[in-house]
Amino acid sequence: MLRSLQFAARASAHLGPSARWPGHGAPILRAYNAATDVWVFGESSTMTKIVCTLGPSTDKPESVNGLVENGMHVARLNFSHAGADYSYPEANMALVRNSGGRHAELAAGSTKPMPKNLRAVLVDTKGPEIRTGPLQGNADVIEFGKGSVVEVTTEDVANDATPEGPEGPHRLQIDYQSIAKTLHEGSQILLDDGLIALEVTHVENNSVTCVALNAGPIKKNKGVNLPDAELDLPALTDKDKRDLKWSCEVGADYVAASFIRTGKNVRSVKAYLDRCVAELPPREDGSVPLRPLVISKIESKEGVDHFDDVLSESDGIMVARGDLGVEIPFRKVFAAQKMMVEKCNAAGKPVIVATQMLDSMQRNPRPTRAEVTDVGTAVLDGADAVMLSGETAAGAYPIESLQAMRMIVKEADAIIDGQPSLKRVNINETLVDISNIQEDQCLHAVSKSAVKSARDLGAKLIIVITVTGKVAKFVASHRPTVPVLAFCTDAQVGRRLQLHRGILPVMLQTDLDPLAQGTRMATLRAEAMRTACELGFARAGDRVITVDRTVGAPQDMHHHSYNMKMSTLKAA
Repeated sequence: MLRSLQFAARASAHLGPSARWPGHGAPILRAYNAATDVWVFGESSTMTKIVCTLGPSTDKPESVNGLVENGMHVARLNFSHAGADYSYPEANMALVRNSGGRHAELAAGSTKPMPKNLRAVLVDTKGPEIRTGPLQGNADVIEFGKGSVVEVTTEDVANDATPEGPEGPHRLQIDYQSIAKTLHEGSQILLDDGLIALEVTHVENNSVTCVALNAGPIKKNKGVNLPDAELDLPALTDKDKRDLKWSCEVGADYVAASFIRTGKNVRSVKAYLDRCVAELPPREDGSVPLRPLVISKIESKEGVDHFDDVLSESDGIMVARGDLGVEIPFRKVFAAQKMMVEKCNAAGKPVIVATQMLDSMQRNPRPTRAEVTDVGTAVLDGADAVMLSGETAAGAYPIESLQAMRMIVKEADAIIDGQPSLKRVNINETLVDISNIQEDQCLHAVSKSAVKSARDLGAKLIIVITVTGKVAKFVASHRPTVPVLAFCTDAQVGRRLQLHRGILPVMLQTDLDPLAQGTRMATLRAEAMRTACELGFARAGDRVITVDRTVGAPQDMHHHSYNMKMSTLKAA
């Protein structure tokens, strides 16, 4: 309650009596000012990240460039309906990699190759699922009447006679072989995103008899949900394995693993990815390719029930509210979302809130008030990222959807970043190296101090120099209220930081190895500060905080040390 009141007070302070939406008379949150809404790399950006799904509405160079220019951090490739031909996702991935960005301008004066941008690519797998098979008589659609009896079976019913009317007799094939073992009398079967509900009245060897609780049409290949049931499904289908192998080969940054139910499922996905990466040749610089990070999608009651186990094994979480709202009572979705976001924040792992966030903008140029509140509340609750699905993939207003999302997120970010005190964050045990826990405890303390110092001193930004991304993740886990510029030596490391709130990856323009003995960290800090000024993040007179790790020289009494420095920039 106290936290809600604090947010309300900050929101109230954020309102202005003369603030109005352009073209409207009613006072509302501060007016959007396009002239001042340009912050990062000359583009519009936010502390909270935005994930955009690519599709028919955004599969052209000008469309992807529009997404990049308007604040997209991560591009999602949806494999739910993709086949064995990877030419389309490969083309979309190339569009993301080749889209314009400030790094392309930095490359002109750099002595080392630079990527055009550090936008990440997330491959969203189809995952194991249950669907309806061919209908009786190979009909295109069959109507179920309320109260009609339906036999749900694994047998082929295509050669059965088509029912004469909604009252049946009905037989429905589904592709889940363990249906009789999984369900019992009183269980429910939901068809086509819950449009039709069936209740089980009798269980046999390979079928169950049900009664339809409501009337409606059903088609083949529609989704089937079994709420409250523990499913006998593999973590990965053959299609998922092909898609994950492709993801490793092309260097995808994240994979979203669908229908994750237990920690064991996550371990299976990570083990398969590790095997795929082990088969790849070294990269051009001789380094080993990195495994895509695993974002576990929670979209079932089983996943919610085992969330702690899933979170401990995952690199991040996606709250996939579409199927989740069918698998659990819809009234419980918001509470499950808040629980997952809070636990991800405590663990220092990124969490994406997804599905139907601005759904009406697939058809309309402005969001509903409820959608605006949904997005803003997700950010205030602690989401690292919010996601657009059909809005940018197939909607009529893809760029407008992203612009609306960005404006809402910026308003919510401004409230969060006005908090006067630090949230308590425990040591992120998933990032801790058990073999050297003392070192990671030091990193935890330095990171926490950096975030608090930035707030207390009114610093403009935090600069992190990182090789693996670990230092930047520790800093981000303490929920900083100013941008964290993570200067990286590896583009893939930089892209893998994109889902963390507040982190903005930048390529370090030097051939010096930060981990090598003899490298003067002061030289790298100075280069990072020059680049920060060049990109418009800071200017002379601004205070900045730097965090880095230095290797001890032979004459030193330590192997390495973590450093935090507070500096005021001077004119070049």
